[in-house]
Amino acid sequence: MNVSKRIAMLCLCIALLSSCTKPELEPPVVATPVPSDYPTDLHGAKLYRITPEQSMLHILVYRGGAMANLGHNHVISSQSVAGYVWLHDDLARSGFNITQSVNDLIIDDAKTRSDEGSDFQTNVTDSARAGTRTNMLKPEQLDGEHFPVIRLQSVMITGDSKTSQVKVRISIKNESREVMVPVQLSHDAQALHVRGAFPLKQSDFGITPYSVAMGALQVVDQVNIKFELVAAAIK
Repeated sequence: MNVSKRIAMLCLCIALLSSCTKPELEPPVVATPVPSDYPTDLHGAKLYRITPEQSMLHILVYRGGAMANLGHNHVISSQSVAGYVWLHDDLARSGFNITQSVNDLIIDDAKTRSDEGSDFQTNVTDSARAGTRTNMLKPEQLDGEHFPVIRLQSVMITGDSKTSQVKVRISIKNESREVMVPVQLSHDAQALHVRGAFPLKQSDFGITPYSVAMGALQVVDQVNIKFELVAAAIK
């Protein structure tokens, strides 16, 4: 084979190899995820962010059983409620997404107990508070290791600011339930205040209320929840 034929053959091989090379693909476009706690219906809404240090959440837990006098009632409180509330002129389009860190819940703060009245006047020692926290975070109860966040999301709001009824989806551990909660609202251009109270059964969320001595000393299944949320306007 002469030189010109060899060159021609080499060029043909190069061309064939080039045609077999996979084209370089452009990197895929990855959409920026929307945070799960951010509202989707903001058009025309006033958006507020909850201010944890100004907000109040009290979970009132009661003793029960034949030996109840040997135990005491508990106040579980929080300074770490977080999330957003969005408020429309049409209240039905308003809503919220709220979270609470399980491991940041406060056990039997002395002032909080005093504020809750005669059912909570017993002095609670540091060791008793530590024991209550240990029990509360066990797998049978809140299981803070595997389920560190409680979530509350609005499903439906009816009424007006004076007599609002909110259907709330509450997610604790791997269980979710919807409950109706009466609330009172007040707001201005700078801040929003929401207050209310409602009962909740621990067993509805896969929580086994603490008990000892075959139930002679136990925690009552139903707890009472009181809240007053303060949120600052951000839009």
